[in-house]
Amino acid sequence: MRKRFFISILFLTTFATLSFGQAVPFLNYMSDTRTAAMGNAGYVLQSAFAAQRNTAAIFQDTLHPVAISASYLLWQPEDANNKLINIGGYTTFNKLAIAAGVHFNNMPEVEKTSDNGNVTGSFTPSEYALELGFGYKINTEIVAGVAVRYLGSDLGGTSKASAVATDLSVLYNKRSVSVGVGLSNLGTKPDYGNSTYNLPTRAKTGFGYHYTVSDKHSFTGVLDAAYQLSSNNTGIAGGIGAEYEYNNLLSLRTGYHFEDEKIGASYATAGCGIHFSGIAVDFAYVIAPTDNVMSKTMLFSLKWGK
Repeated sequence: MRKRFFISILFLTTFATLSFGQAVPFLNYMSDTRTAAMGNAGYVLQSAFAAQRNTAAIFQDTLHPVAISASYLLWQPEDANNKLINIGGYTTFNKLAIAAGVHFNNMPEVEKTSDNGNVTGSFTPSEYALELGFGYKINTEIVAGVAVRYLGSDLGGTSKASAVATDLSVLYNKRSVSVGVGLSNLGTKPDYGNSTYNLPTRAKTGFGYHYTVSDKHSFTGVLDAAYQLSSNNTGIAGGIGAEYEYNNLLSLRTGYHFEDEKIGASYATAGCGIHFSGIAVDFAYVIAPTDNVMSKTMLFSLKWGK
């Protein structure tokens, strides 16, 4: 009976389908609203959530050497109603950047039942990750990054586990073009007591291009690709997105994200952002059929930078 409960809970924690060889898929959930609206691409773009995404990309935004942001993800609010809270930030010191973050995955309440179907109680599964990362500017064109995270998972009763994971990344930037490669979630296997499970380790690459039309108009395009390395959950993922920015005040974004059915779901995205006096308010929305596990998912964020 305990094994059946555990498998049911693991299924609830995914955006798509979770095979029994992989745990804590929330590590690959959306956290950055800007890139979420761009097909969940933008691996090479600067983000206040760099400790989760890519610490080598921190130096992409020279106008904001310090930034902090909080985001709130609602996954299928009318049905599953999963909530993910993210807080992240970074600061730079000449050639060194330091980033930190935390994200907490709060899942819906789950009923416990006996073998004959009688309800015996309930509990609320939860997961979290604490992250610390560094970026180092090797020269004017190349930056290396590393991040370490501690994660915990509580699926009720004695089904608790923890793990440590590492991200490695390198980014090359030349004028308006950026290219990045990296590995994410390399680490120990969470052990829930009855078995160990793989982390959602991925090899990633990204490409970005920024084009300034005039003082008031600019465009950014991004293209990402990834391969999930988990032994029982291998598959490819990718995203393409675009952003139009007006006068450093208003941003409009759209994109498309693809994942193999074994590791996730495919969907379109759209979003917008408003920026003023160092404050940014952003919104992203997933456009997908009602039978898609990402349908109506949305993400809000508030960012401050100077």
